[in-house]
This record gives sequence, structure tokens and C-alpha cells, in this order.
Amino acid sequence: MTAQIAAYGRLVADPQLKTTSKGTQMAMASMAVPLPCNQADDGQATMWLSVLAFGRQADALAKHHKGELVSVAGNMQVSQWTGQNGETRQGWQVIADSVISARTARPGGKKGQQG
Repeated sequence: MTAQIAAYGRLVADPQLKTTSKGTQMAMASMAVPLPCNQADDGQATMWLSVLAFGRQADALAKHHKGELVSVAGNMQVSQWTGQNGETRQGWQVIADSVISARTARPGGKKGQQG
């Protein structure tokens, strides 16, 4: 199952940049996306997404660091893997068609780097 998604959130770790066996750049990252939730004490819940980007989008994603805001758009699908305890786990993965920096001006008037 796949669906189109546009998500805005913070990276939970620095992206990992790799090269595929065919020589294409590939970047992987995890991001936390806040969602409104009436049942939560603070009115928010968090959706955890794995982001996979290739080529120019991989380069754009790799320029970001843990804690930075990014906006991604692409196909969302369910991903399965085996956890460290041997159990099968599932999560949401976005194959990014677009990665956009959501950096803003920092306190003191200094602008963040554009990525």
C-alpha cells in the first residue's frame, strides 16, 4: 500500500548518506511529525517517519542535521524489518520526491543555512 504524503517535522538524527550498487546517492533519516490529538494531555501526538531520498533529494536531505525542521513529500508506504530482539516490526516510510529546508531565522537575528 502506498499513498502520497507531505510532512513537516524535525529530524531525530543526522541523515545517513550512502551510495547504491548502481552509484546513485541515497540518504536515510528519521523524522518526528507533530499531529493534533484530543486524547493527549498536551493536545499533540507524534508520527514517526523514516525518509528515504535518492539523487538530488538525497543531497538536499544530507545537508540537514538532528533537530532541524524539514518538509518532505513523496510516496508513503509500510516498511517491515526485524528488530534487535528478533521481532518483526512495522513503520511508515516516505520515498521522498521533494525535500525542502524549513530552517528559519535564529534568535539574535542570525539566519540558518539554506539547504
